[in-house]
Amino acid sequence: MIKMVVSDMDGTLLSRKVGISSGNLEAIRELEQRGIEFVIASGRDYKGVYSILDDYHLRCEAILGNGSQYVDRDGNILMSCYMDKAVVKAVVKVFSDRRIPYMIFATDGFYTEYEPSFVRERFIDRSRIKFGTAGEEFEEGGKQKYMPCNHLQKIDDFDQFLGGDLEIIKVEGFSGEQEIQEAKNDLKQIPGISFLSSFDDNVEVTDQKAQKGYILEKVIAMRGLSRDEVMVIGDGMNDISLFECFPNSYAPSNACEKIKELAGTVVGSNEDDGFAQAVRKMLSL
Repeated sequence: MIKMVVSDMDGTLLSRKVGISSGNLEAIRELEQRGIEFVIASGRDYKGVYSILDDYHLRCEAILGNGSQYVDRDGNILMSCYMDKAVVKAVVKVFSDRRIPYMIFATDGFYTEYEPSFVRERFIDRSRIKFGTAGEEFEEGGKQKYMPCNHLQKIDDFDQFLGGDLEIIKVEGFSGEQEIQEAKNDLKQIPGISFLSSFDDNVEVTDQKAQKGYILEKVIAMRGLSRDEVMVIGDGMNDISLFECFPNSYAPSNACEKIKELAGTVVGSNEDDGFAQAVRKMLSL
């Protein structure tokens, strides 16, 4: 019997058109009514997740930063796996050498050595071209106002920054597909890290143990649950550890081919309430 449902956000639970659709929202409410725990698993940070959930009056636990943190309904960190600061400088150098915009997700905010306005403009341009997101959505009052690119702080002294009272959740770079692939080739030479791409034009770097599936395994062990009591659904390579660790797995039809190969069941796309379809199939078993 399934006691926990864990869902990715972007490309899975969220539709580009409406966010969380009425069908998907109804499925979450049904899980709650049946006493089945609903958990988000995202590469986003706390504000990036809960600014969306708050719009739908949803409170749930969440995996953040691709497995760097696990938080309860009130945002309290129950488990964490941060980057070794000794390798962060090497990771950043890979991006800097190629003039790839990057953002450092730290426990006290978002940082970059570039001028923050440069990174913000590049991120907005990418969102406009790739996802059709209007630039106005990143302004105050817009749907994307909580995005990290809007809250970047400039690093003037990197050693002083790393010596501060903070932890590094992840480093994300974004650029053209070729530049990102070249960066990945160099990242392979850095020990102690893991890197995954949500899209072909970005790469997210974390500690090698900071993956969604790994931190979820620890959480369910703490809760006394088995793998068979967990259902997972996701669409991208940053979800792969969920599919490798948990047998009750679903993928929307828009998922990458590797995820669809690993999934127990493929359902409709994120634009067609694939999440709700997966929940209904699970509940009917």
